[in-house]
Amino acid sequence: MGLGFIKHILRKFRSYLLLLFFLTFWQVFVVYIHPKFNSMAYNILPSPWMVVEMGAELLKKGQLLGHIWDSTRRVLIGFSLAVLLGVFLGSLMGSNMALKRRLKNIIIILRSIPPFAWIPLGLIWLGVGEAEVIMIIVLSGVFPVAIHTLYGIDRIDIRFKEAALSLGVKRWQLFFRVVLPGLMPELFLGMRQALGFCWVVVVGAEMVGSVSGLGYLILDSRNRGLPQMAILGMILVGVIGFNMDRALIKIKKLFLPWDYT
Repeated sequence: MGLGFIKHILRKFRSYLLLLFFLTFWQVFVVYIHPKFNSMAYNILPSPWMVVEMGAELLKKGQLLGHIWDSTRRVLIGFSLAVLLGVFLGSLMGSNMALKRRLKNIIIILRSIPPFAWIPLGLIWLGVGEAEVIMIIVLSGVFPVAIHTLYGIDRIDIRFKEAALSLGVKRWQLFFRVVLPGLMPELFLGMRQALGFCWVVVVGAEMVGSVSGLGYLILDSRNRGLPQMAILGMILVGVIGFNMDRALIKIKKLFLPWDYT
């Protein structure tokens, strides 16, 4: 136990040491090296400290948490709708072979379309606003969930269903007693992929269809000529996206402690 704990601490220390080295190199480059080649260096590449100061300034004004919350809220709403709709579509195809033959290839084609390609249509259909952003998020997440739900149902051994029916499980109970537990590992893979798509696409959707959120914050940095604001937004997008992914993995471990995929 003690040796394992020490190894864990050392691994964490190495990760933080690498981060510290990167930040130090960044600061030294911006302050001492870059200005020798470009007199406008600070207007092109800000130092880490300038990024921290920008974050503190926006936090003090009460703007930063608002942008973070708006992006997170949109993703959670869009992702939840995408999961519900994706599970519904995947379950329909998994329970009906004729429907599966008609819809599977269409959904695979739609899944192959980059989520950002839906943004112009979203603006035409719904205009600039909350509905357009959430629509783009839903469309970016629903197809991976639907396909992985279908894959999960296809991998369930038919003998499990037959055994459940022979033990008295009603057909309308079969989905919740057998199908849903059986497709969960594959479903979580689809959810993780969908969450990544949703978080990436919200940035682009907010750049063209919103006046708040991290995507808007990054775009607004160009209008204000503040590269430190853009870098701050990019860092927050990466950190929040990483933590969302970790949170989904932890939720999966709660429901599927035996699954290591």
